[in-house]
Amino acid sequence: MSLTRSTYLPGVDGLRALAVLLVVLCHAKFSWMAGGYIGVDVFFVISGYVVCRSILNDQDAQRFRLRDFYTRRLKRLAPSLYLVMAATLAFGLLFSFPDNNLALIKNIGFVALFYSNVYLAKQTGYFDLQADKQPLLHTWSLSVEEQFYLIVPLLLIATRKLRGTARLALFGVVWVIAMAYSWYSVTHALNGAYFYLQGRVFEFLCGILLALLFHRFPLRARGYAWDGLLLAGLAIIVWCGLRYTAQTAMPGLAALWPCLGAMLVIAGVQGAHVSQHLLANRGSVFLGQISYVLYLWHWPVIYAFIWLGLKSAPSMTVAIGISLVLSVITHYAVENPLRRITWLPKKTLLLLFVVPVLACVALLLTGKQSNGFIGFYPDRYQKDFRDTGNTVFQEPRAKTCWSKDGVTPADQCTLGDAAASRKAVYLGDSHAYHLIDFMDRLGKDHHIAIHDMAFTMCAPIENSPERAGDPGFQRHAEECRRHSQQVMAHVLAQQDVSIVFMSAVWDLYANPVNDGKPSLHGFLPQQINTELAATITKLEAAGKRVIFLDEIPGLPAALEDCVSNRVYLPGHGNDRCSYPRAEADARYQGIDAILSDMRTRFPRTATIRTFDAACDATQCHAELDGTGLYAHNDRGHLGKGGGLVYYQAYQQRHPGELDEILRQD
Repeated sequence: MSLTRSTYLPGVDGLRALAVLLVVLCHAKFSWMAGGYIGVDVFFVISGYVVCRSILNDQDAQRFRLRDFYTRRLKRLAPSLYLVMAATLAFGLLFSFPDNNLALIKNIGFVALFYSNVYLAKQTGYFDLQADKQPLLHTWSLSVEEQFYLIVPLLLIATRKLRGTARLALFGVVWVIAMAYSWYSVTHALNGAYFYLQGRVFEFLCGILLALLFHRFPLRARGYAWDGLLLAGLAIIVWCGLRYTAQTAMPGLAALWPCLGAMLVIAGVQGAHVSQHLLANRGSVFLGQISYVLYLWHWPVIYAFIWLGLKSAPSMTVAIGISLVLSVITHYAVENPLRRITWLPKKTLLLLFVVPVLACVALLLTGKQSNGFIGFYPDRYQKDFRDTGNTVFQEPRAKTCWSKDGVTPADQCTLGDAAASRKAVYLGDSHAYHLIDFMDRLGKDHHIAIHDMAFTMCAPIENSPERAGDPGFQRHAEECRRHSQQVMAHVLAQQDVSIVFMSAVWDLYANPVNDGKPSLHGFLPQQINTELAATITKLEAAGKRVIFLDEIPGLPAALEDCVSNRVYLPGHGNDRCSYPRAEADARYQGIDAILSDMRTRFPRTATIRTFDAACDATQCHAELDGTGLYAHNDRGHLGKGGGLVYYQAYQQRHPGELDEILRQD
């Protein structure tokens, strides 16, 4: 009888051990293993091989049943997964923000529905700076595997009657198509290219093709040639882990190398002698056997350490150690006992799928009704949530007035004194909209009706770039350009509008790198100045006066959530949430260069100096009079409380400035 059909391959478990170690070291931010995320690609090849091999053997023995296959998968995967997610939610309820916990419950629900990869693709990129704030970021790959498990048995059943090499050839054609799509999705920056199953199908097919090949041509004897394959495969995998970075375009062609390495290793362990020492030793095999639960635990533990500010290499080493301990306990106390339990398929489906999904729905509804469970928290938590957990972007008004294509309805989107005869419009990006409470107070104090039409990441100019520098932003570039032109036409046609207020992240559109390449949003060097000047020229010719708001300072990364962390995190009660004003002033130079240029060209323009409202002579602050300024998980946008107090802070910093500016109109 053939070796491949009857013999357990401990070397495959050893390969699992290598794959999970690569991922863990990468996620722990050890820079020398920046490409360790390719361990997931190795896992996908292993899954394709092992699952296909198991189904083929069952089909040969006439004992394969879909119902039994899915039941085994549920018992194998679900119990440990739910345990880890419950522990992650418990940590969040103790130490994280209510809005984070609502998002976490949503993610848990999508995990239970095998849809986490799609959910996460809409929240963050895998390598984005914000990815560390996703406590279940790693579950994207679990959902991809689960989606694969739903499909591959059906494919193997449908092709069961194909004889000879026809089945192998058919799957080879499918591999070519899947590989081509993955390459296309990466090169054209399609949404979800990294997360979606369709971009990863070829990786599973690598394992399936290998299983079909050995099923069609069984291995009859061992030999040292297989050792060469195994060593070459290991070298490729390790090389990819050491050389790949967050900038490597994945999956696509770059993913071929770790997949090839995994295929060579799996082929090699079929008949190699040296595998007994490299991959089939007791330590490697055991680590491979707990690789699933280690994968489950490692990221929530690392996330918790990062959230608590424990980011050093020694801290990450401790986090890995804790993950290993939890994995061993889970393996023996949960994973092994429940995978062997003799439940009927209906009971398995009920207890491991239906009940968890219903529990997630109940949790989510409760969380929404209680505003993120905030009513169960002490008063100081509730105050922080009112100030920094809410933003103007979340209010009902935003559904009508924020980031809407074209002109917003004036009867619903007017700030200040709506009945005033003095009319103005308010244009800009998100840093315009987060100051709507500021503008509302300004309009009421000076009897101005201010119609706001802000649009996300869209400079207040008539002609924004037609092409984005990043293909992933092309759709937004087209929306922004269309919005800006419609708004400009509207403003020019409104004879009763005398003031145009403009606010934006001005330096976002500057592109100071003079290399001839467009910026992320498509701007060339000095293009923002040129287009802003062209826009002002038209506005002034139509009798309008332009008044800028210069920006608010962004917090340094180390101070993000500083004010809230005093409330939520142990040991942070006395943290100083201030930073040297020199840091803010350094950034202001780029903003001032743009606005000073406009004031020089157009003397009628003026600037409302909002930038230093939260600063004194030496320091800038993340809070004013006990109110946190910035929103949760955000270093640039004001929370609801910050928006309400910022106007008063500005008035104190620059008394009489508004009277002087608006008197000139």
